[in-house]
Amino acid sequence: MNEERLQAVERLQRDLAVTAETVEHPNGLCMVTATATGELRAVHLHPALLSQGARAVGQVVTETARLATNAAVQTSFNKMALALGDGMAINVEAIAGDSPFRATWNPVVPPVVAAPEAAAPRQRRTPRVDDPDEDAFFENPFGRR
Repeated sequence: MNEERLQAVERLQRDLAVTAETVEHPNGLCMVTATATGELRAVHLHPALLSQGARAVGQVVTETARLATNAAVQTSFNKMALALGDGMAINVEAIAGDSPFRATWNPVVPPVVAAPEAAAPRQRRTPRVDDPDEDAFFENPFGRR
């Protein structure tokens, strides 16, 4: 049993060492591949981003790197939960803090607050038409005669 557990831990360590995630920024102008430790493996910039200036490039690359790192950390949490069980993963989260996707719903784009819709204009009610048959249904709803 201990031998199996040691092998599982070694496999998990190997898996976690090579875990990397690629994420595209919500604006589509940058793509970053990062590991759970924050190592950037690749950064791809759209030419349109470069025309927005150094400050915009830095902000978008930083946000995308954070998203990619968070995705890699989340993948690591998921692999750990599969290998060690949910109970152990919950214990690790209690020590290390929530997994990135549990801690943040949408880390880059703030939620857009919709403007309240204007009330629909009031429409006049259609005039009520007296129907001589209307009472017939309610007197005998099952059609019995």
